[in-house]
Amino acid sequence: MESPAQTLPEALARMTCSLEPEPVGLVGWPGDELGADEFQALLAQEGPLQIVREGGEITVLVSWQQAQALFQARPSSQIAGPLTWIRFETPMAWELVGFLAHITRALAAAGISIGAVCGFSRDHLFVPQGLGSEALRILADMGIREAPLNASHDDGSACCD
Repeated sequence: MESPAQTLPEALARMTCSLEPEPVGLVGWPGDELGADEFQALLAQEGPLQIVREGGEITVLVSWQQAQALFQARPSSQIAGPLTWIRFETPMAWELVGFLAHITRALAAAGISIGAVCGFSRDHLFVPQGLGSEALRILADMGIREAPLNASHDDGSACCD
């Protein structure tokens, strides 16, 4: 794995992004219950997954198909989507300040709403599916080029392990 960018200028100079091939959705419901069987079923699915339990609510970010199934199974749930998931490929140190602020300022100026999640090494955005191409154009104007999933960097490391 390539070394994490330590500063905002370094991250911007090295950054590429990629799109998840399938749309995703957010499903939220009140309470803090997610049964062990449901949890295992979510983990068994292909594609990205994020589960947040806080403030008396569970939110799940999954494929659009899975999101629709969860929504149907839980009468008290809410759903948002379909969304395009944009993954920023260059790993960044946790001490790096301002990356998401820099990116989201440009998207906000264009009227593009976003959601953001962070993995340990990478940041991710999701935008309304119909605005994914416009978001990529704005990122390209900022010097962030699109790279296909599982592309290699010049050092031979995979960007999307």
